[in-house]
Amino acid sequence: MNITNRLRLILAWAGLVALPLGTCLPVAASPVPQNGEQSSVKQKTVQMRIAGMTCAACAKGLEASFRNMAGIVKADVDYKGGQAVITFDTAKQSTESLSTFIVSCGYRVKETKVV
Repeated sequence: MNITNRLRLILAWAGLVALPLGTCLPVAASPVPQNGEQSSVKQKTVQMRIAGMTCAACAKGLEASFRNMAGIVKADVDYKGGQAVITFDTAKQSTESLSTFIVSCGYRVKETKVV
């Protein structure tokens, strides 16, 4: 295999790996209270069982995407456990919007429960 074919193979592989992450990146980050400001935000924490993650990078990419979404306070995605625990502002997100986002990233939500 010559260098040109190797380069094509590497670029094709890199495109396949990056594609799922690029298709589900959110656009807005949530504001964080500064200098001791109090937040009157109503928060909710949900645990979602997620199917379709094939590697730890899937979980890390999904977790990073959640953290950049408006209203997300905390997000932990566990590849081995196949789950996400997400705390969010109920005025900016809902359980349904989070499920829809996960599905738009190419995964499936198997179960959701409030914790």
